[in-house]
Amino acid sequence: MLIRQNYYVEKREKILDLILDVLDNLTNMIDRLTKNLQHYSKDHIKFILDSEKDINEKESKIEEHIMEAVSLQQLNVEEIKWMFGMNRINRELERIGDQITNIITISNYDDIEDIQPIINTFLQYEQKMIHWLIDGIQKNDSDLLQKVIEHDEHINKLNKGTYKNLVESINEKDTITESSIKIVIISRFLERMGDHLVNIARTYLKLI
Repeated sequence: MLIRQNYYVEKREKILDLILDVLDNLTNMIDRLTKNLQHYSKDHIKFILDSEKDINEKESKIEEHIMEAVSLQQLNVEEIKWMFGMNRINRELERIGDQITNIITISNYDDIEDIQPIINTFLQYEQKMIHWLIDGIQKNDSDLLQKVIEHDEHINKLNKGTYKNLVESINEKDTITESSIKIVIISRFLERMGDHLVNIARTYLKLI
C-alpha cells in the first residue's frame, strides 16, 4: 500500500510539473509573438507552431497521468477535486496555445505595423498575468492568483475599445481596412486568452 501511495505522490508531482512546463511554453510563445511583431521572421512563426505541438503532447501526457493516478487507489474528496482541477487547467492551457497560433495565422507581414501596437498592449497585461499565475501555483499564493483575476479587467477594456473604434468608423462612414477588421478579430483571441488565464487562477484558488 505504501508503494502505491508513493507512486501516487510521484504522479501528482509529475502532473504539476507538466502544468508548469506548459505555462513556461506559453511564456516563450508570447515572447516570440512579441518579437515577430517587431521583426517578422519565419523562425519565430516556426517556434510558435512547434511549441503549440509540444503543448498538445504535454496535454495528452497530463491526461494519461491523471487517469493513471485516479486508478491507483481510492481517492478522498480533496484528491478527486485536485485531479479534476488539474484536468480543467490542462484544457485551459491548451486553448491559450490555440489562441496564440490563431493570431499568428491571421497576421502577415503586410499589416504588422498596423496591428502591432494593439497586440503589444494586450500582451503586456497578459505576460504579467502568466508570471503571477506561475508564481501563484508554485507558491500556493492566493494573492498572486487573485491579481491574475483582477488584472483581466484591462484586457476586457481593450477588447471593448477595439470594437468601439470599428463601430465608430462604420457610423462615420470611414474606410474600413482589412487591418482594422483583423485587429477586432485578434482582440477577441487575446480577450479569450485572458479568460482562460482567469479560469486557471480561479480553479487553482479553489484547490488551495
